[in-house]
Amino acid sequence: MLLVPADWRVAGMTYLKYSNLCADMVRAALKEPAKAKAKAREIIYFRQALWKDGQPQKQVITDTTGGSGGKLS
Repeated sequence: MLLVPADWRVAGMTYLKYSNLCADMVRAALKEPAKAKAKAREIIYFRQALWKDGQPQKQVITDTTGGSGGKLS
């Protein structure tokens, strides 16, 4: 069931969740090789440093796609 923009809030979704759902549906409908390119672009990671005594400690890169269990380094 595809929700129209007026229904996403009624369904209890945030706009970000609705937007991600729509993007997933579009990526799933693509044919190769466009599907492989879109899959490569959806990888998201961020860098995080824990602080101790006012100094940054070792930085950790976290993969939010869950492909490698989260931590990359």
